[in-house]
Amino acid sequence: IIITSWKTIAGTLAWLGCFHVFWSLFAFAFQTFRSGGIHTLNMTDWISASDAIHQWFRLDTSTGCFCFASLGILLLIAGYLLYGSLLAGYTKTSLRGMFSGEVRRLLGLVAVSYVAFLVLALWETASYQRAINELEKHFGHPLTSTELERQFYEGRLANPEFWKEVEDTLNEHYASLRNNKFDEFSNHPNAILPEALPESHKKAFQESAALQKLVQMTTAPIPPPARDYSDKQQLLALPLPELSKLRELAKLERQRIFYALEDGKLDAVSSALNRMDAIRECLWKDNFTLSYLVGFAVTAFQLQALEKVLASGLPTDEWLAAQSEKLAEIEQQTEELEKRFLYGESVCVLNVFHWLAYYAGTLDVPLGGLHFHSLRFFFPQGWWLAANNLKGTARLLRVRHFSQLPDKRTGYALSDMLLPGSVNVSVKKRSIIASSRVMRGLIQAELHKRRTGEYPDSLEGLPLDPFSDQSLKYRKGLCQVVEEVYLEKAQEEENGDDDGLFSTPSTRFEKRERTVDAVQIWSVGPDGIDDGGISNTPKYGSSEKKKDDLRFIIPIHPDKKDK
Repeated sequence: IIITSWKTIAGTLAWLGCFHVFWSLFAFAFQTFRSGGIHTLNMTDWISASDAIHQWFRLDTSTGCFCFASLGILLLIAGYLLYGSLLAGYTKTSLRGMFSGEVRRLLGLVAVSYVAFLVLALWETASYQRAINELEKHFGHPLTSTELERQFYEGRLANPEFWKEVEDTLNEHYASLRNNKFDEFSNHPNAILPEALPESHKKAFQESAALQKLVQMTTAPIPPPARDYSDKQQLLALPLPELSKLRELAKLERQRIFYALEDGKLDAVSSALNRMDAIRECLWKDNFTLSYLVGFAVTAFQLQALEKVLASGLPTDEWLAAQSEKLAEIEQQTEELEKRFLYGESVCVLNVFHWLAYYAGTLDVPLGGLHFHSLRFFFPQGWWLAANNLKGTARLLRVRHFSQLPDKRTGYALSDMLLPGSVNVSVKKRSIIASSRVMRGLIQAELHKRRTGEYPDSLEGLPLDPFSDQSLKYRKGLCQVVEEVYLEKAQEEENGDDDGLFSTPSTRFEKRERTVDAVQIWSVGPDGIDDGGISNTPKYGSSEKKKDDLRFIIPIHPDKKDK
């Protein structure tokens, strides 16, 4: 009886210990999903209640995690053996007798399966390391967060105070203009406004003390923000608030150019364009793909401003020629920087695997430990799949252009989730290059007109369209355009809603089509179909075909309009 009681107590304690080990591992793993909004169970409370044991095992180290999991396996085996011994005693058989031929064959099959998957995992790990080495040779840099940080700062010092001041100044500026709806109009720079509105907005814009301060802040080289490139940081989740601020600064410079053109101040236009160059330069010292894309947006603002400059007739021939050269340099820089941002994308994608293996599950946990990587020997099937995914992803990333990244399923789970969207970067890159070439073609047409007195009926030597590999399209004559017209109307009935949450807005913009006599140059756009320079997005549910040509125009007789 004493022996039986001892085995019962020991077996029960073994089962409880085993349960504690694996429940703790599950609790740590569950923390991964807490940041995604799942808060049904509070696993941290369980971990905190037994914190002394976890500290004793030092779960913040790989060795501690391995020993902790090993203890769980040993307790599981001990529990089975102790309860098996009890069961053998009740049935008057020996413990060895409980391991029949079928049981031994099953255990042997499990052992063979474990060894087979362990060998596969080790093989895939070696293949993965070779693929990483090849990828590092391809880019010429180690694929680490440390190297990404070094390239980002390149000897520059972070200045968080500068970025806090930019944020506060932007907020101050928009707060001062909110009463006259300038926020709404800034998103529609070419809209036709009622006569009384533009002058009041222009005055408020030019008299803004916050804007004058921003001009001074962006005239000098823009310092980098402070970022956390530590190993525990998931790079794809790294906050990048400075990108939206830089985009807003560029949008303000575009508006400044529009007002400077009205006042005939070419020097002010040049200064604003230089500040936009500085903004893009700050963005393109980065390695994150999002910075690459925001740089495209800044360039698009510049091109929109240059279209207005051309229509104004204000710049000199030399000024226009210099702008054309600058655009050609931007196109070249766009191409040359693609590999830099592909490198950054590769580091970020591989960092996801690294983060999941070493740090997932530690969110909001006091110890901040449990490296799942240290448990790989207990689950070689998962280890093999992870290594296989890493190897495949590393090989897929060994490209020179975003267009070469896969846009469909590859069989590698995380790659299929992280890489397909990167193909769109290539489309946006070619779009900004096409738009820049269209503007260079317009400058060419304007310079021809200044030499001969008229725009040419046809224009030879236009740059190539990156979407068709043929020359850009040129036309002189009637040109269909779409304008946004600001409409002001009374507030409509609020449908019985006392707080006005569902009331109809008091202002809106309406699109109207008309034709103007102009010269236009356009690219066929991403779909490769020539739509005569038209770009439009049909309303939801409409059977109308989307048109995505990229175009700029110079009105020939702006006062003669066919409405």
